[in-house]
Amino acid sequence: MAMLKSLKAFAVLDGARGRPRADLAAAARVVAALSRFAAAHADAVAEIDVNPLLLLAEGEGAVALDALLIPHGKAPAHGHH
Repeated sequence: MAMLKSLKAFAVLDGARGRPRADLAAAARVVAALSRFAAAHADAVAEIDVNPLLLLAEGEGAVALDALLIPHGKAPAHGHH
């Protein structure tokens, strides 16, 4: 949660400008789960990219709209490394 609070856009996620508060707990769970996955598979996974992660309204969760997982030794087709 501290990482989320450090984001420049945190105020918007926290309900600024009349927007509903985003599901910050779901975002924190996603970051933690992704970190655990990356650590558990560090020998096989070179890179993980989730972008964008859509945060729904508080209590409604989060949805990864696009994701890329690059195993070690594989060059991605779109030029990232």
